[in-house]
Amino acid sequence: MNSADKNRIKSLLEKYNDVLLLSMSIALAEDLINLIVVNSEDKDFELVDMMKDRKHFREFVTAEFLRMNSNHVLKDLKSMEEEFTPKLLRRKGIKGKQRKLEL
Repeated sequence: MNSADKNRIKSLLEKYNDVLLLSMSIALAEDLINLIVVNSEDKDFELVDMMKDRKHFREFVTAEFLRMNSNHVLKDLKSMEEEFTPKLLRRKGIKGKQRKLEL
């Protein structure tokens, strides 16, 4: 991969960061649930109570995973607003201001 390709990918990652973060968060929480259900060692773990507030569960799982795996991302999470709203949802009501990617 040449430097132009890397720069393009960095640009796209920055553009879609909010959507990718939300997608990763959902996938991470779902994978953890699946591992708990499948792993017989964890069968005594009670998921029912935790799953009552799925959003809080997902946010906690993501925050803990990132804390354990990435100091840089943790610094970014500390500066995030308490109520995280992806830019995509905030911009949903604004029409005609979308930019078309030139591929």
